[in-house]
Amino acid sequence: MAMNIHAEKTFEIPLRKRAYDDARAASVKLSKMRSIQTQNKLRSLLYSATRLATTKPSLKVGATPIVPLKDYDDVEYYGEITIGTPAQTFKVVFDTGSSNLWVPSVACKDLSCVRHARYNHTKSSTYVPNGQSFNITYGTGAVKGILSSDTVVVGGLAIKGQVFGETTNEYTDTFLNAKIDGICGFAFPNIAVDGVTPVFNNLMKQRLVDKNIFSFYMSKKAGSGASAMILGGINSKYYTGSFSYVPLIQHNYWSIALDDIAMNGQGQSLCGFGCMAIVDTGTSLIAGTPDVMQPIINQLNVAEDCSNIDSNPNVSFVIGGKQYLLTPRDYVIKITSQGQTQCFPGFQTMDMGTNGFVILGDVFISTYYTVFDYEGSRVGFAKSNQNL
Repeated sequence: MAMNIHAEKTFEIPLRKRAYDDARAASVKLSKMRSIQTQNKLRSLLYSATRLATTKPSLKVGATPIVPLKDYDDVEYYGEITIGTPAQTFKVVFDTGSSNLWVPSVACKDLSCVRHARYNHTKSSTYVPNGQSFNITYGTGAVKGILSSDTVVVGGLAIKGQVFGETTNEYTDTFLNAKIDGICGFAFPNIAVDGVTPVFNNLMKQRLVDKNIFSFYMSKKAGSGASAMILGGINSKYYTGSFSYVPLIQHNYWSIALDDIAMNGQGQSLCGFGCMAIVDTGTSLIAGTPDVMQPIINQLNVAEDCSNIDSNPNVSFVIGGKQYLLTPRDYVIKITSQGQTQCFPGFQTMDMGTNGFVILGDVFISTYYTVFDYEGSRVGFAKSNQNL
C-alpha cells in the first residue's frame, strides 16, 4: 500500500555512508558487538516465536522529523544528536537492535572515551542526576557508568528528561577506533538495560511525533548525504512502488517471521521448523545461525578481485509469502585498503546456540526502505530509490 505524505511535516535526520576502506572489515564481523545479555534474550525469543495474523490496521502517516545519517567504519550509518543545554553534540548509531542510549562521560579516562566526544553534565543547565550504575557486557569487553537525565535533541525534537548512560569506563577495543561516540537504541522498552525508557518511546509519550512510526533510508553510495532516519512517518522520495507489511512476532526486538531463503528464485527449505528475523539497523551485514546462513554462503563464489560479481546468484528472503530479492550488486561488499579493492559477500554465520535465526542488517535495509510501525505492530518494506 502506497502512503500519502502530502501536507505532512517531516523530521528527518541525515545519514552518511562511508566506503569500506579498512581491511579489518574483511573479517566480516558484525558491526555492532552484541552483548551477552542480548544473545541470551535472542535465544529465548527463538524458542517462543509464533506467527501473528497478517491483517493489521492501515497506516496513517503523521509529523516526521528527518535525521541525516552518515557512515563510519564497521558501524556503517550514524547520525547526530545533542544532549544538554547548551547542546553537546554526539555521533551515534540509531540501532533498532538495542534499546539504550549511552555516550562517553567526561569522567571516563579510557582511550576509547578520550578519542570521542564526552558528555559533561556540569556544563548543562538541564542535567538531572540519577546516579544508578549501569553495565553492558560485550563479547570483547564491557562498558559501565552511571545513568543521568537531560534534554536530548533528535532531528530537532527536544526530549525532556531522557535517561541515558554516561560511560565512565570502556573495557573494550570495540569502540576505540570507531568514529561514533555512542549508541541510541530504537528497540522496545522490555530489553532496555535497567528498565530505561528508550528515546523513541519518550518521543511518543511527549507527543513530539503525530504518528508512532519511524523509517530508514540507507543510500548505497559511499559518502552520500542522502541517507536518513525519518521520525513519525515516511518520505515518498526514498522508495518506489508500494509497501508490504509483515506483523511482529515479538515486542522485544523488531522481529518478524522468515519463511525461507531462495537462490535465483528457488526456495531452499531452510525454515521447516520456523525462522525468525530481526530487522536491525545497527548490524552492517546479514547474519544468521549456521543452519540457515551456511547453505547460502556455500553457493556463493565472490572473487576477492571483484571480477565475477554478476555471475553470483540472486538471494531472496521470503517474508510474508513475498520474495525480497537481493542481486549480487546489492549484497557484495567492496573494501578498499592501500589502493587495493577486495570483494566479499555481505553474509555471515553467527552461532547463537540455537537454529533458525537471521539478522537483517544494513545490506538488506539499504535495498528496502524500511518502516518500523509501533501503531500497527509491524514492519514495512518498499524498494529503495537508489537514484538520489
